[in-house]
Amino acid sequence: ISNANMPDDWAILLTNAPLFSQKTVILDNFIKSYGQSPTKMTFVLGADTMVRILNPKYYGNNRDNMIAELEDMMQKGVHFVVGGRLEQGTGGIPKFVNGQEVIDELPDTMKDSMFTLLSEDDFRLDISSTELRKKQSNL
Repeated sequence: ISNANMPDDWAILLTNAPLFSQKTVILDNFIKSYGQSPTKMTFVLGADTMVRILNPKYYGNNRDNMIAELEDMMQKGVHFVVGGRLEQGTGGIPKFVNGQEVIDELPDTMKDSMFTLLSEDDFRLDISSTELRKKQSNL
């Protein structure tokens, strides 16, 4: 990719904030410190991470708190692009999952505006982070 193909209004920000609601606040404040107002913040992640983002356990075990945090992120223009993965299905037959089942439990306004779930045809890369760490430790 050359710079000519890149949009003018993009950036990469690294943070160790554990929750995406916290990452969003940091990114929003960073952008505002430059006198800009973000219109969209896109996070690219895997289905496993998306499932954790949508787990009430991270919001005081309270679904209403989770929805409120998601609504706040949605107001800030947060969008998630989600890649799926293979998991063991029934009878040991691998099944591609992209988190659709979890998304279906959200209010329609969130489903439609906050999440782009990539299909198996759009994205499938069979990489295990556990296997990558094992290979790295053997170097």
